[in-house]
Amino acid sequence: MIFRYCKLFAWMGIVALGGCATVPPTDSISGSASYRERMALPPDAVLEVQLQEVSRADAPAVDIGGATIKPAGQIPIRFEIPYDPAQVQQGHRYHVRASIKAGETLLFVTDQAYPVLGADDVHHVDLLLKRAQAPQHGQAALENTYWKLVSLNGQAVTVAEHQREPHLILHPQQHTVSGSGGCNGMSGSYRLAGKQLSFGRMAGTLMACQHGMEQEQRMHAMLQEVARWQIEGERLRLLDKQGSVIAEFESRYM
Repeated sequence: MIFRYCKLFAWMGIVALGGCATVPPTDSISGSASYRERMALPPDAVLEVQLQEVSRADAPAVDIGGATIKPAGQIPIRFEIPYDPAQVQQGHRYHVRASIKAGETLLFVTDQAYPVLGADDVHHVDLLLKRAQAPQHGQAALENTYWKLVSLNGQAVTVAEHQREPHLILHPQQHTVSGSGGCNGMSGSYRLAGKQLSFGRMAGTLMACQHGMEQEQRMHAMLQEVARWQIEGERLRLLDKQGSVIAEFESRYM
């Protein structure tokens, strides 16, 4: 199908009819990119996805579409790849591949091809990327890790239906923190000096949820009391000035 657009211009009573411009038709492949490692992406992370024709085993893949998500944000990362359907031929094979980079460093990459289009006319694909380099530590790191809140002032944390789980991610580049109290997203700053840790006042969205608001408020109040931190394996504990544990988190596969 060919779409034609004509523009009619009028100015001071003078009407000029412009020519019609032919715009190539487009279709798209939608999808998401994710991974299982327990870490958050840095703020400058970029997701790149390619739609490729891979019909000939003796020839390199040919890109027929692509998309760049910058900044990538956090997983799952949604994307849409536009392409010209005129480049798609019946009986040919098409795959989607992706990578996540921060600067020149490759962080994650697909280690398999994900078929699209074809006889089944697949137009959505969920990609699972693998880490491009092995972790350097035997336990979770404080920063660049997704920390799920599991205990608050000695009480188990609950997650209301259709809400996000309360969590925090500390981003070392700008010493900013992002996360969610369950109902509302939150963001702010932090200071880190060895085992000492403190949070600035957190800002958040202003949604009013039927459940979980009291717990979210207690989470905000807890962050203002944090003085120290400790990690054992995959568990993070936040302590107040008296050394009492006021919150516990677990690193999790995102």
